[in-house]
Amino acid sequence: MKRAVGVCLLLFLPVLVFAQAKVGTSQAQFLEIGPGARSSGMAGAFLGVADDITAIYYNPAGLARLTGPEFGAGYVKYPAGINYCYAAAVYPAFGGMIGSAFYDLGTDRMSVRTPSHPEGTGQTFSANDMACGVTYSRMLTDRFSVGVTAKFIGEFYEDETAYGWAVDIGTFYQTQFKSLRLGMMLSNFGPDMEFIEQSYPVPMAFQFGMAAEVLHDANNRLTLSLLGTHPNDNLEKFGFGLEYAFREYAFLRAGYRLTGYSFKDIGKYNSEGFSFGVGVSVPVGMRKLCLDYAYTDFGSLTSLHRVSFGFKF
Repeated sequence: MKRAVGVCLLLFLPVLVFAQAKVGTSQAQFLEIGPGARSSGMAGAFLGVADDITAIYYNPAGLARLTGPEFGAGYVKYPAGINYCYAAAVYPAFGGMIGSAFYDLGTDRMSVRTPSHPEGTGQTFSANDMACGVTYSRMLTDRFSVGVTAKFIGEFYEDETAYGWAVDIGTFYQTQFKSLRLGMMLSNFGPDMEFIEQSYPVPMAFQFGMAAEVLHDANNRLTLSLLGTHPNDNLEKFGFGLEYAFREYAFLRAGYRLTGYSFKDIGKYNSEGFSFGVGVSVPVGMRKLCLDYAYTDFGSLTSLHRVSFGFKF
């Protein structure tokens, strides 16, 4: 256990030394929007949990631990007519789990306005970002799994477009210290995308997470999850989440996300803060339907309400 803690500290040392804010220096920012109301209710601190369909985004190595096929989808409405949705599916194959996912961020049609026609020219336009990927995840030992996702990225802004690709690589380790799980992930590793004759990197990040049950008996479970993220375009992000389950049927969740190293940075860099959520898991024959809701406080911006569902076969 001491060795594991030491490794974790070494991993975070470069993060602490070279931290700097480079906001606005990467493209395809929609890739940082996490899907699923369950994980959002835990402030996105899901890397060390990764035990449902949304692991395809948060840590593809977690898919190898699923017991059967799953399907999930979700939706969130942002201000200014911006909509985000996702859909994902996973199925056992080739000695592991094969998954696919689709993410879409788009706007409603907007009026074209010019200095001579400030009320609109009668024409409209829209903006749309999308990504789709394929994932393979496999257990290498009874405690250690890996997962890789390859995804295509597209951005479409009326007459201008940009295309690219990226790879996510994740690991998941069930330690022998009680229920402690460790996860690491390199997300959005890929070449720069070119937009209007200029190249910009995608929002690559190294993430480390851990999770454990602080309470677990026949009727109750309380999971604590921690997350640290080192992005290429911002200060480091830290988050923690809690999930309480009653008989694995009803769920309460809460979390907090912090950008920077102290609460003094909250006013400077934090857009997200507290979050909470609820969920239910309902048996449907031999299958299980999971319904989740999450609320996220965006401070001076509007708060967000997310809904998602998952179906376990």
